Amino acid sequence: MKIGITLFATDRTMSPVELAQEAESRDFYSLYIPEHTHIPTSRRTPPPTGDEVLAEEYKRSLDPYIALAAAASVTEK
Repeated sequence: MKIGITLFATDRTMSPVELAQEAESRDFYSLYIPEHTHIPTSRRTPPPTGDEVLAEEYKRSLDPYIALAAAASVTEK
């Protein structure tokens, strides 16, 4: 069975490089990074959670192309 990992990568989570190395050593098949890199700074409609403010991780997300390129540079699969 082929199983992958998804990480909502921010500057405060495990780095994509470190996660990719650990995932590969455990025979995971793929690594996915969501793309939420462009979030409005102000909102007239509340977030889906109903909170007044947007969750901090949305403001700190990494660019998925850069994160996955870094992950690919340290893995072989």
